[in-house]
Amino acid sequence: MKDKVKSMASLINSRLILITIISAFLASILSAVYTLVEFNFSVKPELLKKANAIAQGIHDDVDLAITAGVPFDQIRGMDAYLDDTISKYPELTFIAVTDNSDVLYSVGQVANLDNVDNAAFEQNSARYLNASFGERLTVVANELPMLLPSFLKGSDQQQDDVYRLDLENEGLANSAVYVGLSSTYVQSQLTDIFFDIAIVLVAVLLVCFEVVMVVVMFYISGPLEESESILKRQIAGDFSVNENVPAHGAIGTFADRLNEDSKELQGRFSRLLSRLSTEQSKTMDNLRTIADKFKLQGRLGVKKGDIVDARIPLFVFSFAEELQKSFMPLFVAEFYEPNSWVSEDVMLGLPISVFMFVIAACTPFAAKWVDRWGQKPLFLLGLIPAIGGYLGCAFANDSVDIVISRGITALGYAVITISCQSYIAAVVTPENRAKGMAIFVGVLMTATMCGTALGAIIADRVGYQPVFLVSAALSCFAGLLAWRMFQGGVSGAKKAAGQKGGLKYLARNVRFVAVVICCAIPAKIVLTGFLYFMVPLYLVSLDASQSEIGRIMMIYSLIIIPISPIASGIADKTKKMRELVVLGTILSGVILISLYGEASLLKILLAVTLMGIAHSILKAPLIACALEASENTPEVGRTEVLGILRTSERIGSVLGPIIVAFLLSFYDFGQAMAIVGVGIVAAGVCTLIFLRSPSSSNTEEVSA
Repeated sequence: MKDKVKSMASLINSRLILITIISAFLASILSAVYTLVEFNFSVKPELLKKANAIAQGIHDDVDLAITAGVPFDQIRGMDAYLDDTISKYPELTFIAVTDNSDVLYSVGQVANLDNVDNAAFEQNSARYLNASFGERLTVVANELPMLLPSFLKGSDQQQDDVYRLDLENEGLANSAVYVGLSSTYVQSQLTDIFFDIAIVLVAVLLVCFEVVMVVVMFYISGPLEESESILKRQIAGDFSVNENVPAHGAIGTFADRLNEDSKELQGRFSRLLSRLSTEQSKTMDNLRTIADKFKLQGRLGVKKGDIVDARIPLFVFSFAEELQKSFMPLFVAEFYEPNSWVSEDVMLGLPISVFMFVIAACTPFAAKWVDRWGQKPLFLLGLIPAIGGYLGCAFANDSVDIVISRGITALGYAVITISCQSYIAAVVTPENRAKGMAIFVGVLMTATMCGTALGAIIADRVGYQPVFLVSAALSCFAGLLAWRMFQGGVSGAKKAAGQKGGLKYLARNVRFVAVVICCAIPAKIVLTGFLYFMVPLYLVSLDASQSEIGRIMMIYSLIIIPISPIASGIADKTKKMRELVVLGTILSGVILISLYGEASLLKILLAVTLMGIAHSILKAPLIACALEASENTPEVGRTEVLGILRTSERIGSVLGPIIVAFLLSFYDFGQAMAIVGVGIVAAGVCTLIFLRSPSSSNTEEVSA
């Protein structure tokens, strides 16, 4: 029966997830096509209006100069004026002012001005506005190949559109202002929209997967397993009552009904036992024997938690936090004002460093709070500073406000993440430890990918500060989910009674110290210094847009999401935790060294991709390796070990932006990354040598 229930749950799970994802995919495709169609047919009429407005502004200024008595062909500063005008509008290719077909003033590459037909231009725009959706869809379908990047579609031979506005001043009957509109501008905008929609599509599918996974487990798989457990007990003659059977959905109601039957039977037995007098001791002894045999007075404890309980609250909160990752240094740069106590390079990395420092400082306390008060209360309490920090950034007036607000958010982030990590660590078995930690890492990476990319798109469209309001709203929703889904009977504390000073004991654990100092800290230096701090600045120096920065940064998480579970599976099967951790560390250093030399978009794209692969190998085995090493220090509980590990990692997170900012004061991007890369490779090699030494294989502790 167990296999049948499992197969039924598996079948229902797979079909529901597949149907939902396919439906979401088709809906997203239809929405994407509709968006492309509408954008394509609305942008050209808007370009006509803009061309008219620009030409009219130049017309009025020229007319003012002529009215003031300045000869038409002697207007001083006209070329500079036109150059300033065209620099404001990327869709313009040239501006020209003519007199009797002779170009007097111009900027840009002037096209052929003969036979310019404004009427045809206006009719073309009108045709776009009046076309039916089917006609628009047909045109866009024919133009879809043009949405691919330029290196795939080849050169564009289309002719620019030219708009003419006659000068109406007396004596200038044959004079006009010409504005050239780029034929590739619409195509480039469509390409940007296409990639933005593709990112949204991927994010929607990932969110759907997370939501459907949890809903199915919550309402189907979990209740099915609970029903099976109750039926098996009753078949075996065990009528114990479960004090907490979650009645989620129809299947959950069925499980609750089975439990109520056991409860009703126990109630009848209790009433029968209460009617007997003390003189009927033999009868009472017989009834107690029956009660022991059939567990008629048995009570089961509170339902043990599951990973799925923490999955969605953690995902939503992490998603909210990751929305600002792609633009934080650029956001600070907008508010930075030169001062004597901190340079611009250091200030740009300061919010990230302060964020990580506060997490490092608070995580040990958060771990103890979790053991004392439980995961659910701490998650809800952590939302207060997290939301306060988001609101502080949303209404910041200077860079100092941003730094302070990020520190406040970090306090909430530390409490929330350690409570979720402790929850997951408490419900997984030692045999599935790497797999359980891979789920934790996978949720964070999924949230990182979705949040980084979508945050960049939102910031590109509406600005930086509104993104923090979105983060605050999502954090509130995460709190609601945690309040609903977290179980109250999960304990992560396994610390031996009377023992204190976990850090002192772990400091004597050779393997644990090696993993933390030479692998965990360098990994975070790479993450914050390279990905979160250097990559946005590097890409801005290459004239990348905010959306492009988000797309490139999301690749890191997009790589980790599928590869990290594979690496954790290999780690669980081969038990080669240390080898995988060392391999990932050395590989990440080599990738940074490869950035040495000439800067290019392709080079940074490849580096981010390869860094995702390196950290996929490293992340889940690193946590499992640390937990495995800590087992030789039984004086320290699992939650405290995770707290110390997280604190140590944050040291690297704090150092990353500071180290890179300091190096950028003296070297270019490639040189700075090469220097960091050499240090990371050295740390990996030291770890390999140290873990292979006899002292670490024969004994786990050395004297302090």
